[in-house]
Amino acid sequence: MRNQSIILLMIFLIAGCGGPPKGQKKDDFQLPPQLVKVMTVRTETYVPLIRAMGQALPVREVTLSVEQPGKLQFLPAEVGETVFEKSPLARVRSLGLWSRRNQATAQVQEIETALGQAESDYKKVKELYDRGAVTNRELETADLLFKTRRTQLSAAKAGASQLDETMYGTGMYAPFTGEISAKYQEVGNYVNMGTPLYKIVDLSVIRVIVGVSELDLKHVGQHDKVWITPLAYPDRGIEGVVHSISPAQDPQLGAFPVELRFANVLKTPLPAVKTTGNGAAPVQRKWWILAGMTLRVKISKPPVTGLFVPAEALVERQGKMWVFTVPATADEKTAGEAVMQEVTLGRTYEGWYELTGGLAPGARVVIAGNTKLRDKAKVRAQTVETGINRELVDAQTKATPTPVPESGAPGTPPAPGTTLVPGTTPAPATTPASPGKERAP
Repeated sequence: MRNQSIILLMIFLIAGCGGPPKGQKKDDFQLPPQLVKVMTVRTETYVPLIRAMGQALPVREVTLSVEQPGKLQFLPAEVGETVFEKSPLARVRSLGLWSRRNQATAQVQEIETALGQAESDYKKVKELYDRGAVTNRELETADLLFKTRRTQLSAAKAGASQLDETMYGTGMYAPFTGEISAKYQEVGNYVNMGTPLYKIVDLSVIRVIVGVSELDLKHVGQHDKVWITPLAYPDRGIEGVVHSISPAQDPQLGAFPVELRFANVLKTPLPAVKTTGNGAAPVQRKWWILAGMTLRVKISKPPVTGLFVPAEALVERQGKMWVFTVPATADEKTAGEAVMQEVTLGRTYEGWYELTGGLAPGARVVIAGNTKLRDKAKVRAQTVETGINRELVDAQTKATPTPVPESGAPGTPPAPGTTLVPGTTPAPATTPASPGKERAP
């Protein structure tokens, strides 16, 4: 009985696993059409940029020293302090120069008195000579004494002036208002003529020297506006101008040096102090841009208007360049035919190509998923909003040309997207502007 049950079960399994009846077909399994990404080609105006990097340089930088040797007795400033124009910065021991100067002054006064007496005597003798009361020899003697005193006065004044210059050389004064960037000596050290004591920099205006190739030099002109972004503040921008263009190529740069300038910005307002004296607190200005900071520079070229596609949209086949276009009805659910269209390329701009023929504005071009695509293949399309300006032009703010009211706490970094305006605290951001020759790129 048990054997019969096993036999019946095997027969049932064999019957259940059999193929379909004759004439019945299996259902074919079909994959959905490939999903590709497409963009709509539109006429755009793009401003190509010359990109460069440089270091911030002060508009003026000098190394100061005394003109006379001696032991330092006065060296008040420290690194980072602001010094004002003509303020004393150093003095060496005068070694008796004051007494010599007083002697020279007394000698000048004595000779001036004697000269006055000699002039009076000469006039009296001349009057008597005209009346015949004195001889010609007496007149000549009075005239000689008068001329001698006059020569002695000139020599005495020259000696006093020389002492004045020597005494002035024992001191050192700030040639302009700026910051102490280096201090090389201390009080008590003996220094010779020309020994460096301080280095002072003027950061009110920043210079940047960048190299521009000979191909791009024709697009750069003096007084052109440029856009400068500090590496330390990537979300901030400063508008500068082209100050000068070198007529000779720099062998080290392999390009033509172009100097740019822009006004620096104080983090906090400068105190109402013009001079500092004994017991006065030192003044320290805090600038946003310091000497040596790395700056990114963008210089605009003439704008270009046309159709642009990214390099990913191009397919090279049979020695020609093609793109795939899809109909407007194709979307993520509805399939359409991807048609190959030959295109003619113009100039390239950082991964984007200008199209000079083959497409019309409004065409939908495949930009992803086209590497193995065939002509007239069925695809689904996912639209991507992109363009050469959206991809290559950074979000940036046009610099405000006039000062704006101060805002924010002193010393607080400006918010992202703000512009540094010379002479003020950071200003609120304005509407971003596309780069151009008359506006910041």
